[in-house]
Amino acid sequence: MFDLTNIKTELLSKEQIEALLPELDNLIAWAKAVQDHALKQALEGVNYNGFKLVEGRSNRKFTDTEAVADILIGEGYDESEIYERKLHTLTKIEALVGRYKLPELLGSLLEKPQGRPTLVPADDKRKAYRPSDGAIADFSD
Repeated sequence: MFDLTNIKTELLSKEQIEALLPELDNLIAWAKAVQDHALKQALEGVNYNGFKLVEGRSNRKFTDTEAVADILIGEGYDESEIYERKLHTLTKIEALVGRYKLPELLGSLLEKPQGRPTLVPADDKRKAYRPSDGAIADFSD
């Protein structure tokens, strides 16, 4: 019915892209709603030609991590081999030391990398991004 795979995005005109951009979030949300509705119906027994229900991917996990650790230590594995020591996230550290004390204590160790460019409506309050602000400037010799 709809074969969008043959539409070459590079063939869209600037005007066509400008017309599509404001609608894309709604289109994506609608497509997700269609998928969710179809899944719900399929779970209730509706069959869709060319599709079937399958069990999704899952990851193995331990049911009792303390028992796992006890067994491994009992088998002679060292705790340092089975446990990982990890610093809390910046947000948790900030909550611990305080928002205003964080820069005082750790300011030289903090960085805020430049965010990935994103296309947003013109009335967005953020400052406009220029490619010369980012990585392109690093290679402009």
